Amino acid sequence: MPSPTVRNENSRVPLILSRTLLRLLRDAAGNVAIMAAFAVIPLLAMVGGAIDASRTYMAYTRLQQACDSGALAGRKAMANVKQLTDTEKAKAGEFFRFNFPAGTYSAEQVTAVYDKGADGVVVGRASLSMPTTLMRMFGFGSIPVRATCQAELNIPNTDVMFVLDVTGSMSDSPNGGTVSSSNPSKLDGLKQAVKDFYKALGPGPATGPGRIRYGFMPYSSNVNVGRIVYKLSASYIAGGTGTAQIKYPSRTGEVLTGCYNNSNCEYVYWTPTVYTLDASKWVQSTNRLANPAFWSGKPTGWNDGAPSTFAWDGCIREASTVQNINASSPLVVPALAYDLQIDLKPNSDATRWKPAMTEALAGNRHYKDSATSTSRLYRSAACPREAGELAQYTSDYVSSTKSSATFDAYVDGLSAGGQTYHDIGLMWGARFLSPTGIFSATNADSVAPGGYQVSRHIVFMTDGTLAPTSYLPDAWGVNSVMNKVQADNAVAPPTASDGDVYQSHLRRTQIICNEMKKKGFIIWIVGFSSGLSDELKACATDRDHWAIASDTASLRKTFAKIAQTIGGLRLSS
Repeated sequence: MPSPTVRNENSRVPLILSRTLLRLLRDAAGNVAIMAAFAVIPLLAMVGGAIDASRTYMAYTRLQQACDSGALAGRKAMANVKQLTDTEKAKAGEFFRFNFPAGTYSAEQVTAVYDKGADGVVVGRASLSMPTTLMRMFGFGSIPVRATCQAELNIPNTDVMFVLDVTGSMSDSPNGGTVSSSNPSKLDGLKQAVKDFYKALGPGPATGPGRIRYGFMPYSSNVNVGRIVYKLSASYIAGGTGTAQIKYPSRTGEVLTGCYNNSNCEYVYWTPTVYTLDASKWVQSTNRLANPAFWSGKPTGWNDGAPSTFAWDGCIREASTVQNINASSPLVVPALAYDLQIDLKPNSDATRWKPAMTEALAGNRHYKDSATSTSRLYRSAACPREAGELAQYTSDYVSSTKSSATFDAYVDGLSAGGQTYHDIGLMWGARFLSPTGIFSATNADSVAPGGYQVSRHIVFMTDGTLAPTSYLPDAWGVNSVMNKVQADNAVAPPTASDGDVYQSHLRRTQIICNEMKKKGFIIWIVGFSSGLSDELKACATDRDHWAIASDTASLRKTFAKIAQTIGGLRLSS
């Protein structure tokens, strides 16, 4: 009779093993060790399966990451959204191999293929064969692993508001040398850096989601926003509807005789005064009107630059405020500090902005003329270039130069002058950017292309520290004459120190920064040619959002890097 055999689909168990099994069935005594040995077989299968499964999972995770990185690289290199060239495929493969080098986890037959999917989408397929270890004893030599990926370049609806220091020191060179064609000014360097930003981020699509808008807020001791706000709503500006009698600090002239070492000399002695003007005459007209601060008497030539007529240049005086903000004040907006409310919508005399009347203002400081020993009152009111509302710059975009003539023309029109008041620049940059303030009709997420959320960025650049004064005109008037920002208890003349005014504006800057963060703005702070104060560093969104550029080259790199970060890639599954 033939000996019995045990079969499976892959092998024949030897005859001696079958006889041993039969004996075990007839006699169980003394077989514990043998039975334990047989029990090791399924145990090895379980352990081996776990080990190989773990190795395979790690290989899959790494394969997926490499596939993703290759897809992202291919999409970034893609010049035409309708095709993926061989060169661009090679770039994707290069990044894949960098992230999954040969020999990783002993994987074999590693491949990655990249193709174009829908327009602007790169699709990848990667695979490998993972050799097993213990599971090889059970007939499993390798495990196939596959991964798919795709990537698209996506710039979400994005608003960028440049808040740019254009104070007098920006006309100097970064290294302190004489400004020349070979040693341009800081302002020239800033202009080029802003253009580099546009080149790096681009114009965005002309229509549809992914819109990019740029806005500009040049600032010094004031900002030029009045005409824009008046066009938005005449009721927001004092004198925009009806009359508005407003007091302005200026000076009057008086003819005196008796010059130094010459008793027959005539001269004009300037005396501080306050004019009450009907602002509506200037607000509701673009004509040049008579300047009450102009000296028409003799001797001539003593007007400190004051013209005989002037039109409103667009600079403003801020809404009403409080006078008790100092270094220890809480970082919150006081109820009556309307000048610190980002979403202020004026509806009263206290909340309305007023025309600054720059050409009629004078600072309250006298000095002795070296030749005549007389006192004069000099004028020093600054009004920067008009701000630029958030707008797209797509219509004249030139792809070969990555530039827009309209964008460049605005930037090239910036000029330097005035003192450094960070708070007025940041406040109005925030007002132009806010989705819930006076520009809500165009800034809200609900009106953005596709109704998608807008990513909002403040890009702030300064070349120096805060430098307000008590005696020069600013967006609040002249503090030493009008006691607007820092109170002065003296009867006459006012004596509030520059130090008090500095501390007040510094704290206001911190309050505004805090309010912008509450709104979710992403705040980039850049110092140029000098350091940044701790307050400005703290104003940035975080440590990765502030930088110091020592020269024009590093400033340009910094602006380009910010733009590249904003225009990041989005990975999709």
